[in-house]
Amino acid sequence: MKKLVLLILFVAAVTGGWFFASPWLAMKGIVDAAQAGDLAALDERIDFDRLQAEASSQITAEIAERTQDGGVLEQIGGGIAGEIAESAVENALTPRGIANVVTVGGIALPFVPDRFRGQELKWDVERDSLNRFRGVSTWEDGSSGPVMVFERDGIGWDLVGVQMAQF
Repeated sequence: MKKLVLLILFVAAVTGGWFFASPWLAMKGIVDAAQAGDLAALDERIDFDRLQAEASSQITAEIAERTQDGGVLEQIGGGIAGEIAESAVENALTPRGIANVVTVGGIALPFVPDRFRGQELKWDVERDSLNRFRGVSTWEDGSSGPVMVFERDGIGWDLVGVQMAQF
């Protein structure tokens, strides 16, 4: 009986340790791979199909909201903008693009305001649920940076969303 209690306590301790440590380890894995320029490791840790689909749907919804009250020409312009945005998402949300988000705070350095260039991002973990957490970044001056959204994949985590900071 004593061995069974010890086994249950051991399993509970390992499960609890994983619950608290695994998001930090997932974030550290992404940050380390990005800083090292290890694009293959980033490709393994990120669900790019889902990431691109989520970004495309957010952009499409934003365009639809902005053009819903407009005339035919505005709606045609919104359709064209949506096609361009989808192409941009596919080209930007790549291992290199995510490495740039993690290291410089944007898909590409020219899109990062001058006041943030040269500053490092500090990453923190905020849990949303048992199956979801966010990697929240802050610039050295305390300004909010990009946010990465992770969801559980088995016993690991996949990056499934990126929310860029509003400059």
